[in-house]
Amino acid sequence: MPVDNEKLDALKLRTSAFKVLCFLAFKDGALKPSEIAEGTGEKPSTVRARLTELKASGLVESRPRGWVSAVRPYDILMKMYRELRT
Repeated sequence: MPVDNEKLDALKLRTSAFKVLCFLAFKDGALKPSEIAEGTGEKPSTVRARLTELKASGLVESRPRGWVSAVRPYDILMKMYRELRT
């Protein structure tokens, strides 16, 4: 299922939600919230809240073994390029 670029573009670069999404997008396999928290330096409660928001936007998916990004690393890089270019 393709990602809605408007929802991706709505995320601000310096938010915890974007940080969580980037971390997942560049990792292979599903990760548990505690692993995401450790990797991003965010509090576990913050990670869980952001995952819920990102899932509602269709940007991440919950799997039996953890969470995965529905966004390709390419899409993340293009978003960063567009925002940093302006």
